[in-house]
Amino acid sequence: MTIQQQNTEFGTQYGGRQHFLDWLRILAFAYLVLFHTGMMFVEWPFHIESGHNSEFVKAFMMLTTTWRLDLLFLVSGVAISFMMTKMTIGAFLKQRMVKLFIPLFFACAVIIAPQPYFEAVQKGIIEPGFWQFWTTQYFTGIWWEGMLSPVPTYNHMWYVAYLFVYTILLVPLFAFINSENGISKLASLEKWLIKGARVLWAPFVLYLAVFFYTGHNDITHAIWDDWFGHFVYAYILILGVIFVRMPKVWQAFEDARYKSLALALASYGVIMIRYNWNTPLDVIDWDLLEMIMKWSWVATLIGFARHYLNFKNDFLGYANGIVYPFFILHQTVIIIIGYYIIDWGMNGIFEFIAIAIGTFVLSIALIELVIKRSNILRVLFGLKTIKRERVSFKQARSS
Repeated sequence: MTIQQQNTEFGTQYGGRQHFLDWLRILAFAYLVLFHTGMMFVEWPFHIESGHNSEFVKAFMMLTTTWRLDLLFLVSGVAISFMMTKMTIGAFLKQRMVKLFIPLFFACAVIIAPQPYFEAVQKGIIEPGFWQFWTTQYFTGIWWEGMLSPVPTYNHMWYVAYLFVYTILLVPLFAFINSENGISKLASLEKWLIKGARVLWAPFVLYLAVFFYTGHNDITHAIWDDWFGHFVYAYILILGVIFVRMPKVWQAFEDARYKSLALALASYGVIMIRYNWNTPLDVIDWDLLEMIMKWSWVATLIGFARHYLNFKNDFLGYANGIVYPFFILHQTVIIIIGYYIIDWGMNGIFEFIAIAIGTFVLSIALIELVIKRSNILRVLFGLKTIKRERVSFKQARSS
C-alpha cells in the first residue's frame, strides 16, 4: 500500500483532519504572548519586570497556568499521530531531528540570547552591549546571582526540548499503535471510554496516579530534574496520540462539555477563594485542586472547540504555517519590546497592550520579510524549504 493510500484510509477510518484541534493549537500559541507579557505585570519571577503588579492579570493567569501547556502537548500528540501514518519510523525520526532539534539548537545559541542579556542589564549585573555579552559571556555557563537561569539556556524552548525527547523515547509506543494489535486494542478502549462520563474521569484517574506516584508536584522545566513534569506532559502527549485513533472520543468530549465546564469553574473558584481568603476550604490540597483544574479545563476546551470551531478557512491555513517560527520568536520579542516600553512611564494597561500588539506585529513581520525569504532561515525556524526554479539567461531576457 502506498503512503497516499495509507493516508486516505487513515482519513476515512478516523474521520480526517480535526480542524478544531488546529484552532486550539493556534489559540494556545497565541495566548503565550498574553501570558508571557502578563509575567511582566505580576510579582512572579520573569526576565523583565514592568514595576506594575496587577491582581486582575494574576487572577487570569492563575486560571490558565495549570492547563495551557497540557493543551500544547495534547495537540502535539495529535500531530505526531497523523505524521506516523505518512512515513516510516526512520523518516519520522529524521523529520523530528530537522523540525525540532535544529531549531532548538539555533534558538538556544542565537534567538534566546537577548533574553538573559536584557534581564542582566535591567538588574544591573552587566553593562549594556549585546555583542560583547554574546561573544564573551553567553556561552561561558555562568549563573549570575539574581538571574533566573545560567547561560546559555533554552528558556521557553524547553517545550521543544521536551517534545524532542518524548518523540525519541516513545517511538516503540507509536509503532505499536500503528500495528494491528494496537489498532484492535484502541478500538476496544474507545468503545469503553465513550460510555457515560468516562471520557472525563478515566483520564483523570491516571493524572491522579501520576500525582501521587511522584511524591512531589513541582514542575521545574529543567529537563534533567523534572520527573513530575515529564510524567504529566508525556502522559498528555500520549493521550493526543491515541485519541486520534479513537475519533468517537471527540464527540464524547463535546457531549460532556457542560459537565467539564462546571467542574472547571468550580475548581477555579475554590482556588481563588483559597488564594484570597482563609476559609475551611484550606483543608483541600492546593496541588490536587490544580490537577483537577488542569484536566477539567483541557476537557472543556476540547468539547467547546469541537462544537464551535470544527471548520477551516484561509486564516487557519496561514496561521498553521507560521505558528512554529512565531513561537520560537515570541518571548524574545516580548522582552526586547518590553525592556524599552516600560521606560516610557505609561499606564500599566497601555504598556501591556503595546507590548502584546507589538509582539504580534514584529514577530509576523520578521517571519514574512526575513525568515520566509531564506531557505537557510526556514530550516532554522522549522519551516519547509521552497524550491526555486532556475531561469536561464535567455529565459530571463525574454521575460
